[in-house]
Amino acid sequence: MTKNLPAPAACRGFTLIELLVVIAIIAILAAMLLPVLARAKLKATESTCLSNQKQMGLALLMYANDNNQNLINFTPPSGNDADGFWGLEGGAPADWTSQASALLDVQTSLKTNNVLFQYAPSVGVYHCPGDVRINLPIGTGSSVGWAYDSYAVTENVEAYAGWGQSFSKITQIKRTSDCISFAEQADTRGYNEATFAMSVNGPLPPISFQFTDVFAVYHGNIGTFAFADGHAEPRKWLDPNVIACGQASLMAGSTLYDYQQAASSRLTAPNGLTSPDAEWLIQHCVAPNNP
Repeated sequence: MTKNLPAPAACRGFTLIELLVVIAIIAILAAMLLPVLARAKLKATESTCLSNQKQMGLALLMYANDNNQNLINFTPPSGNDADGFWGLEGGAPADWTSQASALLDVQTSLKTNNVLFQYAPSVGVYHCPGDVRINLPIGTGSSVGWAYDSYAVTENVEAYAGWGQSFSKITQIKRTSDCISFAEQADTRGYNEATFAMSVNGPLPPISFQFTDVFAVYHGNIGTFAFADGHAEPRKWLDPNVIACGQASLMAGSTLYDYQQAASSRLTAPNGLTSPDAEWLIQHCVAPNNP
């Protein structure tokens, strides 16, 4: 005798409400995860940048050791004075026809017209991966925009006859671990032109300081620095004007290559002691008149 088998259970799908709940949970998880991933990416970029800066700082030490303790000369070899230690060929950036031609031009000059290349022999060392200027279109004049080089030697550690705020020999620097030697710079003219200009009127009060070039913010509100003893460290900027100017200099069409180009309401850091970063900047702008 054949037994009656139970009918198979009907397949039950998600109800609309259940589906919406799942989508909402996924959206909440994504909203929680994306900022974490973004912070992790910035931290990774900062780490690479710090490694670059350390190599730059050590390259400066090796250069001095091979040159009777002399620091970099004020005028680098060949062409336009870029970053204070290498020279871009004289026709640049006006002769750049594309991002590819600009990159080839810059990387070639970094190899041939760079007094530090034998000590840091990789073009990648001179570029922070967070420097988004490399993605900008190539403009003209003061708003070239596109650039590859991310670091400039600071004005206090290059030999310049008659300039009382720069050392000519590394042995003259008494506080090497405090003395900034390379800074991240953001220039809109196609390359970081010349040294990173900075000065302190000290050491006796009232102390004032002046920074002409723009501190870059390639990884959030944190900048990296190399020091005259060869170490590197980050600095979290507190002054919103430093951060705003750094961000503005990374935009296509910007001409903000120094703080004088900024609106006065955004310019507290270079012109007075109202900046929350003032104490740190003065301490690390070591020079003959601020030993």
